[in-house]
Amino acid sequence: MANSRADEMVLAGSAPTPQPGSDPVEHIHRGTSFIVLVDGAIVMFILAQILGRAGLLSGAIGNAFLASIVFTGLMVYAGYRTRKPWAYWPAVAVLFLATLVFLANALVSLYMMLAGGFLSNLLFVFLFAWAALGSGRRALFHWHPGYRAGYLRKGPLDSFNLEDGEMLAACPTCLAVLAIRPDMLGDADRCPHCAGALVSQDLIKKYNDEEA
Repeated sequence: MANSRADEMVLAGSAPTPQPGSDPVEHIHRGTSFIVLVDGAIVMFILAQILGRAGLLSGAIGNAFLASIVFTGLMVYAGYRTRKPWAYWPAVAVLFLATLVFLANALVSLYMMLAGGFLSNLLFVFLFAWAALGSGRRALFHWHPGYRAGYLRKGPLDSFNLEDGEMLAACPTCLAVLAIRPDMLGDADRCPHCAGALVSQDLIKKYNDEEA
């Protein structure tokens, strides 16, 4: 693309860097840490329910096992929140497990709705599907080399070299950050990462109306 430097994409899922010298990973890492905490709690709750129904959490041994699960979950969250290298992929596993849980609940709600259930099941379909999409996208961020380098504080992402007239902006479809020239963008410009439009038709129409 002529108007963005796709080969210098900073971070999939990041928003525009607010100030030069700021950490472009910190804001997305902070949000992802919260998602890891919530998803971890959901996964541990579901796991405890399954083990409880199987009779594996009764007695002192069962309680100790449950406590170890909770402790492990909290350790993963704490390690990820403080950017410990060992917690990187366990956090991804938590996100993917939560995605599967949300997808399963969405399918169950859809089945109940189609089987003659209440229309309220439709709401749960959308809620669980939206939650699965959010957790899945957060998990996929971790395969982007820019995010991993920023998490491990190995890459100089905060020193992104912008040319005159350029700025960092996020693709509205996949949220990949690109270096763009906003005064040169048009309706034909596409994200090199997902091929989505970088400028909405509403914004183009509004700009054309102001020019007229």
